[in-house]
Amino acid sequence: QPGYPAPPQRQDSCRSEHFLTPRIGLFGGSFDPFHLGHFLIARAAREKFKLEEVHFIPCSHSPLKDRRPVAGDLARLTMLRRGLRGQAWARLSDWEIRRKTVSYTVDTARDWARKYPKAVLFWIMGSDQWAALPSWKEPQELRRRLHVLVFPRPKKPRLRRGFWMREIPVRIDISATDIRERLHGRLSIHGMVLPEVENTIRQRGWYR
Repeated sequence: QPGYPAPPQRQDSCRSEHFLTPRIGLFGGSFDPFHLGHFLIARAAREKFKLEEVHFIPCSHSPLKDRRPVAGDLARLTMLRRGLRGQAWARLSDWEIRRKTVSYTVDTARDWARKYPKAVLFWIMGSDQWAALPSWKEPQELRRRLHVLVFPRPKKPRLRRGFWMREIPVRIDISATDIRERLHGRLSIHGMVLPEVENTIRQRGWYR
């Protein structure tokens, strides 16, 4: 496609029309809480780019935020596990949480490359994160290891020289911050999170 750099050499096989190598999506973030937008973005990425699996990887502590997630690690894992139940394409990993340190994407990318040496890895992110990517830890290593799938948040992503990027054709205006504020104010979050997640939040009294 004109204007896009070629995929990294180690992942040339992704251009094969038969997709002989596994195509794995990696979706990191706080998931604080896991909401309907996260689910629909991952599903759209899977369907559009023929991903066999999408791995949800909640972070321990994002380097882009000055605080840890509001909900505890176990709470966020519980919301993801219940929200993704029955989705055969979805995988949940506590790898970043178990490390109990600042979660850098490059460390996660290296670990997944070791675990899945023959896979093509696609990192899912918002356009706000995409715009900040040059300031991330070891961006050239990310360029080498990852294909990047970007959803508008809120602006459409622009091309960046040297990176393989495609836009996920979905826009979801749901914010975890808004959900937390509504819960704190005892307002409804119906339709903003999956029913299983809403029931769990209500039962446990999280975010109040």
